[in-house]
Amino acid sequence: MKPLLGPARVRFGADPAAAVAGAWYPYTVQLADELPGMLMTARSLVGEVSGIDVNWTSFRRLPGLDSPDSPETPPLMTLTAGGRVVTLLVIPPRTASSLAATLLRQASGAVIADGRCHSLEFRRAERILVRAGLSATREAG
Repeated sequence: MKPLLGPARVRFGADPAAAVAGAWYPYTVQLADELPGMLMTARSLVGEVSGIDVNWTSFRRLPGLDSPDSPETPPLMTLTAGGRVVTLLVIPPRTASSLAATLLRQASGAVIADGRCHSLEFRRAERILVRAGLSATREAG
């Protein structure tokens, strides 16, 4: 059995029907190893997950979301739980931890300290979440 890397870094917002209802920041590109922990956390928030879908072909090749080579369409994962679909932004582990933390907070609707709302990192996270929301809306429509 592989050692645990730490608690699942996943946050959900108050509205599971939002275009992007949260974010997950895995520790490694070995998503299969981390998925059970993420699903355990998700179960308490959205219910029993009966389906998972993703919009990328190889997570191993994805650069960080702060990379110049970052994909135009951010990686998304949809969880089907209790008849509803919840969309998460999946933050590649190569993403700088400061941007990832900001994305986790913004995707979950957490309040962010006033000074940070004007930072470049905050604005970058906003742009990524807007692109993710547009992609999720296109895929759902």
